[in-house]
Amino acid sequence: MLILSPESEQDFERYFDLRWRLLRKPWKQPRGSERDELDAVSWHRMACLDGRPPHIPIGVARLHLIDSQRAQLRYMAVEPDHRHQGIGRALEADLEALARANRVREIILQARADSVPFYQQLGYSVTGPGHLLYGEIRHFAMRKCLD
Repeated sequence: MLILSPESEQDFERYFDLRWRLLRKPWKQPRGSERDELDAVSWHRMACLDGRPPHIPIGVARLHLIDSQRAQLRYMAVEPDHRHQGIGRALEADLEALARANRVREIILQARADSVPFYQQLGYSVTGPGHLLYGEIRHFAMRKCLD
């Protein structure tokens, strides 16, 4: 498995498709709902089984700066058949290293309730309740200090 930054138009098409299929489609959200205005200024990573094109992602994640000290991790998703194999951990570690290289002191995120234990294993702590997505997906605010 390799962690790559999507570069080509085809890479980004596959990257956003995975985000949509895993994070939006199950709740009947339209294509395009997996994107937001910060995608253009974010760092994107995808886990692929093979480093040669075409790059087929089996996991994706994004990090964007909130300010010079804080960043937010979003849109982490791993194909169901590839979960529990360290892919999410590798994506988070890659983006955390990027955050550290950019002198970020804290990463925040909104974790779905069933993902809270995963993020706690990575050193994140729950800071409070988060939003309720689509009226049914409970989230919790989490943070990790990088100092």
